[in-house]
Amino acid sequence: MNMMKNAAILSEEYFLSYLRLLLNTRGCTVEEAYQLTVDQIFEGDLDLFGEDTKKNFKLAYQSIKGS
Repeated sequence: MNMMKNAAILSEEYFLSYLRLLLNTRGCTVEEAYQLTVDQIFEGDLDLFGEDTKKNFKLAYQSIKGS
């Protein structure tokens, strides 16, 4: 069971931190970090937490991808 299901909207900053953590600790590519986040936080469903959280995740991914 996902413990964040009843959480508030997850921010772009939250996802930036999470993606950076994956990149630094797993030594994976940005694309691999994206997929790990989808699998681990969103349980494979980007719509799980609603449009605002999905948008914030995609903004964070674009920011990491462009850096």
